[in-house]
Amino acid sequence: MDMNEITERLKDILATEGKKNIKDADVARELGISPNAYAQMKFRNSIPYKEIMDFLSKRNISINLFFYNQENKNLEASEKRYKTLRLFNVRASLGGGGYNDDEEFDEVVIDKKILQKFEHGCGPMYDLDIISAIGDSMEPHIMEDDLCMIARGYPYKDGDVYAVNTPDGLVIKECYKQADELMLVSYNPLYTPIRFRQCECQIVGKFIGLMRDVRWI
Repeated sequence: MDMNEITERLKDILATEGKKNIKDADVARELGISPNAYAQMKFRNSIPYKEIMDFLSKRNISINLFFYNQENKNLEASEKRYKTLRLFNVRASLGGGGYNDDEEFDEVVIDKKILQKFEHGCGPMYDLDIISAIGDSMEPHIMEDDLCMIARGYPYKDGDVYAVNTPDGLVIKECYKQADELMLVSYNPLYTPIRFRQCECQIVGKFIGLMRDVRWI
């Protein structure tokens, strides 16, 4: 589907809402895009997927139905087989530094049979996110560029590995609470433990597994 067809479909939706004489500029404003920028996108056939998905979500319109004319029966079968996870554009430092507070993410679709391998360690009731790792302090178990599966909201237990927001950025470490401090321990013996006051840190979730050399994401 190209931008011309998408624009016409968006106009049809706006027409059902009672709008008349709908122009491309009207579509652009509904998407939160300037008319000039939208005209350039249309010329380049560059589809603003995020803005369109937000537009459809507000109206409770199926994205699959809009783009692919996929019927509900097919959608139900797809939902039973696949699950959408958030792949965060941040990179969790395995060493020092690497501060990044950008919380943008992409959505990736994964077969639920694969996810069951990870959920075995935490149960399916926890939301899973994916965070890319950087550094060598958790080697040999976690390597740079590994995609780390993080179970949000998993109960804390000393000695487990967690993704933690710290004053130095997002890290993945073995954690221990001592008095009012949180001690973060690396697997790589070249790195000494680091300590922060617990009030300075936020435990994002428990590390439950990883994917390595996944080049299709």
